[in-house]
Amino acid sequence: MLDLAILGLLREQPHHGYELKQQLAELGFWKVSFGSLYPAIKRLEKRGYIEALRASGRRKAYRITDSGRLAFDEMLAEDPGQIEEDRRFQIRLAFFRYVEPTLRIQTLQRRRRQLVDRLGASRGALREATARRGSLDRYTQALMERSLRTTEADIEWLDELIAAERSTQPIGQTTVTLKGEN
Repeated sequence: MLDLAILGLLREQPHHGYELKQQLAELGFWKVSFGSLYPAIKRLEKRGYIEALRASGRRKAYRITDSGRLAFDEMLAEDPGQIEEDRRFQIRLAFFRYVEPTLRIQTLQRRRRQLVDRLGASRGALREATARRGSLDRYTQALMERSLRTTEADIEWLDELIAAERSTQPIGQTTVTLKGEN
């Protein structure tokens, strides 16, 4: 996941390690330590996905290579499997401008299906917990209800993104809508 974020930031322009650390934090996903960042940079450099530019002073700037662009595009397009964790989805979404419109819609629809499944499981868990115990303490119930509301809000937000994406597609370009999707 860190590799994807680094390549995405370098796709925009070259950066020093410190700048990458700052921009990762600005994306709002996490604060990465230099102890995690520099090994990831070295790994990407070893794979040929990024290269160091001339050092300016003590800092070394990095830029993405052609093979790094290809790897980045593949990472964005890959099917994460059954369940995509929230943070990985958010990182992919941050770089959606590099993804083809049809693939963006497919990814958003897949995420929506995952959240609909999560919502159903959360509702079932709340019913079971209430039935098993007779009642829940107010904090446990509040936490479970918060999870429901958050998931419902995320589904609504995805519906808006999907509708906006569909409205910007050229006439004649269609996407496959799976059964049960809006």
